[in-house]
Amino acid sequence: MNRNFIEIYRKSKVIKNIAWLFFDKVIRMGIGVIVLIFLARYFGPEKYGLLNYAQAIIALFTAISGLGLYGVVVRDLVKDKDSSTILGTAFGLKVISAIFAYAILIGTVYILRPDDELSKFILSILGLTLIFNSSNIIKFWFESQVKSKYTVFIENSIFVFISSIKLIMIYYQFSFISFIYVFTFESFLVAFFLFFIYSKQENLFQWRFKTQKAKKLLKDSWPLIISSLAWILYTRIDQIMIGQILGDVEVGLYSAAIRLSDVANYIPAIIVFSIIPTILKLKDENFKEYERRFQKIYYIVISIMIISSVFVFVYSNEIIYLLYGNEYMKSAKVLVIQFWIIVFVAMATISGKYFLNAGLQKITMKRHLFGLMLNISLNYLMIPLYGIEGAAIASLISLILANYIFDSFTKDTRGVFFQKTKALTFFWIFEYINGKNE
Repeated sequence: MNRNFIEIYRKSKVIKNIAWLFFDKVIRMGIGVIVLIFLARYFGPEKYGLLNYAQAIIALFTAISGLGLYGVVVRDLVKDKDSSTILGTAFGLKVISAIFAYAILIGTVYILRPDDELSKFILSILGLTLIFNSSNIIKFWFESQVKSKYTVFIENSIFVFISSIKLIMIYYQFSFISFIYVFTFESFLVAFFLFFIYSKQENLFQWRFKTQKAKKLLKDSWPLIISSLAWILYTRIDQIMIGQILGDVEVGLYSAAIRLSDVANYIPAIIVFSIIPTILKLKDENFKEYERRFQKIYYIVISIMIISSVFVFVYSNEIIYLLYGNEYMKSAKVLVIQFWIIVFVAMATISGKYFLNAGLQKITMKRHLFGLMLNISLNYLMIPLYGIEGAAIASLISLILANYIFDSFTKDTRGVFFQKTKALTFFWIFEYINGKNE
């Protein structure tokens, strides 16, 4: 009876945690889309493109400074009670890497755009978010404790506050540069209040940096460093290459579609990062049930994404015109392709967690590197020929090959390939009917 009570309590905590994460994303999707639309309309394709070009480069260096620690740190926090050493070491690593990443970022923009003073200035300001984002270590702790409501409350409160400021700035026609400062200030506020709320529950001054632990974390995460870097390049290199080959206006048109598909990407992320930690113990206790739960996650996520993609395919023109206006109508075809892309992004998110739990991070690294090389090659071929639609098609082809077909080639990944295939073919309908008949 006592065991059943503990299990019910544990499940209720998980459900509440998922509810908080859904609330977080709903708020961000609702308010975020509104602000995004007003910003795109206010800036116009060129300045909106410059902003997104800068953010794509920042995302690349965020992956570098993150050191692939997310999954490893959460895993260790769940298993190990010595959180002060884990957090202190991980935070120290992230701060050091962020400082190095910022220095490399500044050098990179001088190479990519040597005569563009505006781009240099924007990236020097936005680049400070790399250092502030080191506070994400605290989010890892709250996630491991199934207490996401705290980080959700902080981030959403700040998000709503900053979003209101942005809308006011649009109304009073503030300069483009003013918005860059606000984006950076938002990152600072999140960092400050994450530390504040954590200090109310745990002793921040007990954090300890240990060299041996740092070596262990880096040993476990180095494939994820390369993998996350490859993944960001994989998913953002198109914006950078469009900016270099076609210019900021085309980046703006392309980014208008990407931003909408990014909102849809929240759905698989919420489901995966909320449910998978709860089934981790089954891996050793009941592997068959563990596999069955992963298959159900594929069914839920992929079905939602495919239905969404069909809807966008039918109504893409109406969506773009309604949200962005006639100036962005070239984004409609890209939006259709982007929504099919997120089907395979969702697959990559789920299988990436599976490989991490199995200690197969190198597989994730290999397929991301394969996809990155393929995507860069296809972009070089297709952007000059087909413009922004070519970039979207290049991303779709590379994702299908790297995050789906690639899994069929090796013994360790073939089971995952079959799980994805069953989800893509709506095999759950057959299983449901078959189950009803039994």
